[in-house]
Amino acid sequence: MIRLLAYAKLNLSLRILGRRPDGFHEIDSLVQTISLADRISVDMTQAGVQVENDAGIPPEEDLTGRAARLLLAEKHDPRGVRIKTEKRIPIGAGLGGGSSDAAAVLWGVNRLTSPLLPEEDLLHLAARLGADVPLFLTGGRMQVCGMGEKITPLPITPRERFLLLIPPVHCQTACVYDHFDKLAPCSTRTLAGDLLGNNDLEAAALHLYSALAPYRKAVAALPSLYSGMSGSGSAFFAAFSSRETAEASKQKLSLSFPEARTHLCYPTRTGYHVEGRH
Repeated sequence: MIRLLAYAKLNLSLRILGRRPDGFHEIDSLVQTISLADRISVDMTQAGVQVENDAGIPPEEDLTGRAARLLLAEKHDPRGVRIKTEKRIPIGAGLGGGSSDAAAVLWGVNRLTSPLLPEEDLLHLAARLGADVPLFLTGGRMQVCGMGEKITPLPITPRERFLLLIPPVHCQTACVYDHFDKLAPCSTRTLAGDLLGNNDLEAAALHLYSALAPYRKAVAALPSLYSGMSGSGSAFFAAFSSRETAEASKQKLSLSFPEARTHLCYPTRTGYHVEGRH
């Protein structure tokens, strides 16, 4: 058995460069993995793939099961896997929890079976599962381009702290992208989309989910280095160099929005962490 932490991610900036003929979008995003994490255990069985989670995700929709089946098929391994996930990364928040879980399971099942696949092969399998899955096999701070498959590692800022405000709103990624395509380009695309905190999807998300507006306004008013929305929402973040200022801001947001979740996180150098192997 392997136990892992599967880290969340933040899109510190996100540009949408255009829509491809196949309907997918080309992006250019600065991404940072953070310490908010799901806890996953992976154990080999005689046959079949069993998945369990505490978030009510149906087994047929759980990306960890697809990841395990894909890896076992690649190795022609007839055995099965039991996967248990303790969810701490909210669903529909733009933090990549499902993709991170899938990447962690790919890595874990690879270590529990033979032959050991090289990182390049794992990245190809990850891309088949979803656009965000490959970046969690790399982790840290990175420039992510294309459909998510072009990853360039970058130096992180160790002293940075990220305060997350997660409203009780689940954003549907496909709906936000579709709405982005419908809006006039001048109203959705930032003039300097590579600047920290800028996100081309933000206007579409706020237009679709008007309940997000007060949360965005509150985060923007914090004394942070920069702030923004992650992915297609609904999570907002603010970056701080001072832990004291970050903690005071967290207390303020917690009092103002008791219905929302707040987390104070630090940047991680990897997309997952191995807690133990038995």
